[in-house]
Amino acid sequence: MHIHAYRVGAVLTLLGPFTYFISGTSSISAFIPSIFGIIFLIIARLSNNEKIRPHVMHLGLLVALMGVLGLAPMLLENGDDFIRGEAARPWAVFSQLITTITLVYFLKAGIQSFRAARSED
Repeated sequence: MHIHAYRVGAVLTLLGPFTYFISGTSSISAFIPSIFGIIFLIIARLSNNEKIRPHVMHLGLLVALMGVLGLAPMLLENGDDFIRGEAARPWAVFSQLITTITLVYFLKAGIQSFRAARSED
């Protein structure tokens, strides 16, 4: 499970600078995915300790859920314009979409991992 945290951390950490430079914006909010990415890299690193791994992974799932719930309203508001190519800030919506997909991937992997652990007991 912790390998998923490393993957999510890497993707989100790189997504911030990518969208910042590709969009040509000067908005610091482009780095919000990177903040999530760094949190997931810390979670992944902490999860190397077998004793605290389940607790840290639960924390990771909570962070991912909070991220998805925070991004969902923005995507619902701007998603239609993005699909039609009419979004005022398309790179921001793109970043929100990739962040949401990445966090949902982590949630799915975490739920599957905890289910598998329970069935082993």
